[in-house]
Amino acid sequence: MAPAASGTSAVMGVISGGILGGALHAIAGPDHLAALLPKCCGQKWYRAGRIGALWGMGHGVSATILGLTAFGLKNRIASMPGVKGALIGASSVMEVAVGASLIFIGLLGIKEAREFGEEDDSIQSTADDVEVEKAQKRAVIFNGILHGFSWDGAPSLAPALAVATWRGSISFLLAYAVGTMGAMSITTTLIGESTRRAGKIFHKPDLPQKLSVISSFLAMAVGIFWCYIAFK
Repeated sequence: MAPAASGTSAVMGVISGGILGGALHAIAGPDHLAALLPKCCGQKWYRAGRIGALWGMGHGVSATILGLTAFGLKNRIASMPGVKGALIGASSVMEVAVGASLIFIGLLGIKEAREFGEEDDSIQSTADDVEVEKAQKRAVIFNGILHGFSWDGAPSLAPALAVATWRGSISFLLAYAVGTMGAMSITTTLIGESTRRAGKIFHKPDLPQKLSVISSFLAMAVGIFWCYIAFK
């Protein structure tokens, strides 16, 4: 009984640590929110929450791939000649890609903000609106995937390498993905619904539009800075 109980406690510790680690990493990075604010401002709670979940899903998939790859190579990677330089080079490429995706998201957010209007689910969207929404969703997922491969998230994946078994590593990484999706979905839900209601409370229906424009420029600024840091 004692070994079984100890094993169960270890698994629960790994899972809870993964959920907490993923949640904290998701909301701690200003670049993460910069990618989502342009799309979430003024949206109904379920639409905004879906955007956060999509970003978290993309991030979780790539973080899991990265973590499992690192776990499989952790005993060999140190002895591989030139591997450190290759990792640094790959990281720089990913950082540039993250920055470029933030700029793209900002541009899409500005385009949508210019066409912003009070949503009505009974009114069918035009073909252009649907295409813009699809493009933004793809950009958000792609940004999440890139962030999962980005070097800045590597420290939060360290526990996946510290465990002794594949089962433990997989458990941590899956829990990490769930934590990322949950935290980001909750955050974007609050942002979307609060900005939408603020516009009604203060009798400023264009408030979400203005916030979306500001957050779009913020996303672009963060993206440009991200690229600058990668090239520095």
